[in-house]
Amino acid sequence: MPKIQYAQVDQNGNIVLPPQIARELRISPGDEVRIEPNGHGVNLRSPLTALKRVYVEVTNRCNLNCATCMRNVWDANYGGMELGTFRRILSSLEKMPHKPEIFLGGYGEPLSHPYCLEMIRMAKEAGYFVSLITNGILLTEPVSQKLVDLRLDKLWVSLDGASPECYMDVRLGDSLPLILENLNRLRMQKYNTFGFSTWAGVPKLGIAFVAMRRNIHDLTEVIKLGTRLGAVEFSVSNVLAHNTELLNENLYLRSMNLASSAQMSPLIHMPAMDINEKTVPALADVLNGMNRLELSGGAINQNRDQCPFVERGSLSIRQDGRVSPCLPLLYTHEHYLDTRKRSSKEYFVGDVNQTDLLEIWNGAEYLKLRKRLQDFDFSPCVFCNSCELANENIEDCFGNVQPTCGGCLWAQGLIRCP
Repeated sequence: MPKIQYAQVDQNGNIVLPPQIARELRISPGDEVRIEPNGHGVNLRSPLTALKRVYVEVTNRCNLNCATCMRNVWDANYGGMELGTFRRILSSLEKMPHKPEIFLGGYGEPLSHPYCLEMIRMAKEAGYFVSLITNGILLTEPVSQKLVDLRLDKLWVSLDGASPECYMDVRLGDSLPLILENLNRLRMQKYNTFGFSTWAGVPKLGIAFVAMRRNIHDLTEVIKLGTRLGAVEFSVSNVLAHNTELLNENLYLRSMNLASSAQMSPLIHMPAMDINEKTVPALADVLNGMNRLELSGGAINQNRDQCPFVERGSLSIRQDGRVSPCLPLLYTHEHYLDTRKRSSKEYFVGDVNQTDLLEIWNGAEYLKLRKRLQDFDFSPCVFCNSCELANENIEDCFGNVQPTCGGCLWAQGLIRCP
C-alpha cells in the first residue's frame, strides 16, 4: 500500500507539497500547476514544463500489413532513424534534472531497425527508463535474451486475439503461435536471469489490444492469456476507422454521438458489482459514454476534452527527427469522425537535427500550444461535426488554427496508445 502523505498549509495559507510528491509531479518553484475539482477534492496536474515521456519512432517500416494500421492510408516516405539523430536526442535530455521515459514506438516495427538494440543499450547506459512496443514476431531467442540482458524496462506486445483465427482476422497473418512461443521463451529467459516468478525481473510485459466488433469477444481470453505470460498491464483501444470496413467495426459511435449530452445527465453513483449474465444487460445503457458516473466513489467517463499526450508530459519524434506534440500528428492521414471522413494534417514544432530538443520543448510557442491543449478550448467537432471546418484539423469555429483538436478521438478517450 502506498505511504500516506500530507501537504502542509503555511501561515500565509499556501499549500506546501511533500518533497516526494513534488518530485513525482516534476514541480519546481515558480511552476504553474493546473488544479481541477473532482467532486470530493481536487486533481493536481504536473506542470506543462515537465517532460516525462519521449516517443521515438525509430522506423516507420513494418513486417506486417495489418488492416487496422494507419499506414494503409498515408503517402509517406519510409525510413529509419539514424544513430546520430538518436544520440542527439539522448544528449539533449542529459541536461534535464529528471530523465524522461524513452518509448520506442510509432507507426512501424522498432525491432526491424538494424540498430534498435543498440539504441536501447545507449539509452539504458545513460540511465533512462526504456519501453518498446512490438508485434512480437521478431522476438527471436537472441533478441529477447538481449532485451533481458540490457534490462529493457517495459515491453509492449500488440495482441488482438487469443486464437489463431481471431488474430489472423485482424493482423492478416498466421503468426500467433510464433508470437506465443516467443513470449513463453522470454518468460523463461527472465526466470533464468532473475528467478522468483514469471512476474519478476524485466522487461515487464504489457499487452496492447485494439477492440473491434470482430474481436471484442476475445478480449477476456487475451487478458487471461497475457496474465499467464506474465503481463502486468493491458492497454485496450478502439480502432481508428480509416476506411468504411473499419467504420463498420467500431464500438464507440453511440458513445461519441451522445457524449455531448453527458453534462446535462444526472450523476449516477454505482457500487462495485459482479459483472455476469444477470448484470450486463441491465448495466449496458448505464455504463455507456453518455452518462456521468461514479464507481465506488471514483469518477469515470471524465477523460473527455483532455489531451492524453499533454497529460503524460510527452512529445513524439518521427523517424526523420521531426518533433510533434503527439503520435497522431506525426503523419497526415484520414479517418472517420462519426460517419464523416476527416483529414488530420501532420504538425511539427521542430526538428532535432536542427535544434536542441530541450530548446524545442521549452520554446514559447510550444508552451503556448500545450497550454491551449490543456485548457482544450476547441470547438466540439466530435459531437457537432456539422460544418466544413470539421473536415480537417486546420481551423475551427472558435478561431483556433492548426492543430485544432476538437475532432481528436484520443482526446475523447476513444483511441488510446500505451
